[in-house]
Amino acid sequence: MLFWSIVPLEMVMSGTETPPVYEELDYDGVKVVVEKFSPTQCRIVRVISTEPNDYLRPDIQPGIMLTYRPSIV
Repeated sequence: MLFWSIVPLEMVMSGTETPPVYEELDYDGVKVVVEKFSPTQCRIVRVISTEPNDYLRPDIQPGIMLTYRPSIV
């Protein structure tokens, strides 16, 4: 789609997008970065691990939706 205007794009698109909320958490022993959508839903964005096998696990691949339950430490 093309959008032609004399108004700068920053002014046209201002206020239409909210920045994502990222949080780092421990999921089944592996540190992951998630994007929070609601108090209970989040999506894995990044896996942070030094163990190569963690990147092959199908349950923690980026894009997987998780039910978020914060733990009180």
